[in-house]
Amino acid sequence: MRTVFSAAAAVAACSLPLLAQGALVAPCFEPVLGTNLNLGDDQVSPPQALGFTFPGPGGTNVTTIGVSSNGFVWLDNSVDPGCCEGQETKFLTRGPRLAPLWVDLDPATAGAVWFRAEPANGSLPARAIVTWDDVPEFQTGASMTFQLQLFADGSVLFFYDPSVFVQIHDSLVGVTPGGGAAVNAIDLTATANGPHDSGALPSVYEVMPWFQCDLAASSWTFVPNGQGGYLVAAKANCGFGVAEPYGIGCPEPATFYERFALGQALDVANSAIEFFPAGGGGYLAAPVPGFFQGYTNAVSLGDEQTIGPIALPFSFAYPGGATTAIEIASNGFVWLQAGNTDTRCCNGDVNRFLFDPASIAGWWTDLDPSAAPSGGGVFFDVVGTTEAHITWAAVPEPFAGGSSTFQITLRNDGSFRLAWGNLTNVAHDVLVGFAQGFGTVDPGPRDLSAGAFTTGVGGVPLRLSSQFGSRPLLGTNYTMELDQVPPGSLLAVMVFGFAAIPGGFDLAPIGGGGCRLYTSLDTLAPFALTGTFTSYGFAVPPSPTLAGIGFSAQAATLTPALNVLGFATSNGMAITIGY
Repeated sequence: MRTVFSAAAAVAACSLPLLAQGALVAPCFEPVLGTNLNLGDDQVSPPQALGFTFPGPGGTNVTTIGVSSNGFVWLDNSVDPGCCEGQETKFLTRGPRLAPLWVDLDPATAGAVWFRAEPANGSLPARAIVTWDDVPEFQTGASMTFQLQLFADGSVLFFYDPSVFVQIHDSLVGVTPGGGAAVNAIDLTATANGPHDSGALPSVYEVMPWFQCDLAASSWTFVPNGQGGYLVAAKANCGFGVAEPYGIGCPEPATFYERFALGQALDVANSAIEFFPAGGGGYLAAPVPGFFQGYTNAVSLGDEQTIGPIALPFSFAYPGGATTAIEIASNGFVWLQAGNTDTRCCNGDVNRFLFDPASIAGWWTDLDPSAAPSGGGVFFDVVGTTEAHITWAAVPEPFAGGSSTFQITLRNDGSFRLAWGNLTNVAHDVLVGFAQGFGTVDPGPRDLSAGAFTTGVGGVPLRLSSQFGSRPLLGTNYTMELDQVPPGSLLAVMVFGFAAIPGGFDLAPIGGGGCRLYTSLDTLAPFALTGTFTSYGFAVPPSPTLAGIGFSAQAATLTPALNVLGFATSNGMAITIGY
């Protein structure tokens, strides 16, 4: 929805004294929460004294509020908890209220709802703070934190933590005098590009269907515009506490892949790549001229089918295992062990590729060999006891038109080849590559047409992550976890830096083959290991001046047997201190 900010509204806003804009000068989030209201599921608190008169929407003046566990406050004496989701009609026709996030919440199972009243302090007018702290959406277990501040000047501030996400209920956000107020729905996030002026309409709100709540890590102000309505705008300079992993630890997995979305150039067509086992594990990949071996031995394979186990005339070794039999799937890939019958319909999917058992994908998409023309289909051919060729010849996508020809060659020395002829993806995404499987760490996509490359050695990489539920918030303890520590590691070092290195600095030239440095070396903090899994935490001071401060972290372990350098390194963590 296009927002409008008139010149008259701008003048009105600028003419308001500073104390009439409490939402603009207040901290984005008040970390001192006050009193636990001990609300259960679908409950409203007894009246909470504000300590001031709040001029609410539509001329409603109140000195107490009732707090609902379901994400809103009443400005009258209603005790309706508002079960079970935000509804526009009820919002406009019932009593006056402020709804930072009206949705079905359940503080009886986790979290709490808090209230605090504060007198005026300097430029900040008297205010009341209501916080739904780590309260889960009913029946989902997904907890979220958000806060309402209402001020003696009539302004209102909504704050949403990055955890805010609604899965199975409709939600509603906004202010209303109720009593039959006029419809005035907006797209709240559109006000990030400029304030919305509601004119004389005292109701202003957004209704969001389930799974479409987009307010995480945001804050919004509702300031009286002098006409009976509000100026609604995103509040600037709010720091949100987040920690995001980037890069990959070492030893890196041998997994590699490229995904081709609809409309993307299929730049591997009419090419081939050989994958040779590299010293220490993994593969050296090199483009080669020509591609196909002959194929004559057709196998009976229809739409959404696998065939196998098909015996190989040798043992094929790969990072993480070896096999003497494979399963061929109609959808363009082979399982590297017998017994797997999943055809993985109908698009090449990265998560499934990583978490499923080991496989090689020549052109994983939705394919129907039974619809191939005469001479086409799927073939399995062997060359003595040294090679096996699995070929999809002119195999179409069902009901889509077009066809693809490609081949996977396995050899007794552990090498393999991917070769492609004519390729199409009319209606589906495609994935190509090799996966060790069983939850291997995602190494990120690779451009297979860019030339020779070396994969990781096939190990399990050192991994740094946030402890479940822990984030770098003001006045709390933030805890990271170091997992998959290589055997024989002696101690660990946490590296903190103010300059992240997103792609990582390759440590191979100094003996750290396969490992990368992801942050500047500003502070080093040694700590003891407690096995393959170790926690590392630190206290975040409560000072609001730290909100928005960012830095990066990376762990390293002294692991003498891993490489010449004798260190393993983790992925990086991009950390921002916040509310």
